[in-house]
Amino acid sequence: MRNLLSFLWKYYAFFLFLLLETIALSMVVSSGHQSAIFAYISNQIGGQAFNSWASITHYFHLAEANQQLTEENTYLRTQIKNSFLDRDTYLFEDIIISDDSSNHDLQNDTLSPSFDYLSAKVISNSVHKQKNYLMLNKGRRHGINENMGVIGTNGCVGIVYSVSEDFCTVVSLLNTKTRISVKLASNQELGSLHWDGTDAQYAQLKSIETYIPIQIGDTVISSGYSHIFPEGILVGIIDDFHITTEKNTYQISVKLSTNFSTLNYVSIIRNRYYEEQLLLEKLEEDKL
Repeated sequence: MRNLLSFLWKYYAFFLFLLLETIALSMVVSSGHQSAIFAYISNQIGGQAFNSWASITHYFHLAEANQQLTEENTYLRTQIKNSFLDRDTYLFEDIIISDDSSNHDLQNDTLSPSFDYLSAKVISNSVHKQKNYLMLNKGRRHGINENMGVIGTNGCVGIVYSVSEDFCTVVSLLNTKTRISVKLASNQELGSLHWDGTDAQYAQLKSIETYIPIQIGDTVISSGYSHIFPEGILVGIIDDFHITTEKNTYQISVKLSTNFSTLNYVSIIRNRYYEEQLLLEKLEEDKL
């Protein structure tokens, strides 16, 4: 007790200063104008502090948020028109010949889901090689097979190449051996997209003949003819083009819509009718 009293007596001037400062500050902030200024300053400081903390916590929750957004996008893609197959349910025996054509109800068409989507996480990726691949955390036990399309938030990514029980490897669009069937959104003209191994932001569009009107900024989308990607998936936009006179076709540079260096989550596409469609194509080829 004696030591405490000795300490207080020794530093009484400092403690008296703190007491007087506290009283003076309380008198200042309690008055009208000074109180408003104090409240403004405290709100600013407190707001900046909470904003900084929110930014920090937001950063650590980005991965979870991205996964949730991918799953939501995956679900929404199953609801769009291009994910359904328009099937006519009429059979020959259903059509009754009648003199009154108004009795014919030929609107009994149904929409059947054609494409399913499964979200997946990118666990490895390359962008600086001539033949780039991705690895995803979904495999055969999740229903994944070879030749399934893979898309990201901004468009086409690649095609499943090999599958194990728990993982799959995807041939990226940034692979010099990848070819996908695409078309121009403006006039539905078909072409083939491939990457020349030069720039990870640009691919080349081939087989568009010079009589076809094109312009910079035209949108390039999937054609749907490969049975791997639904029709209308964004691929990129025309960035530049010139005429190759010896072939009467354009040399077109397409700026890819997907930034492959920042891919975290993607969706794998399953065409429910892939095997059936492929079988018919093979039968046609065998006939020829």
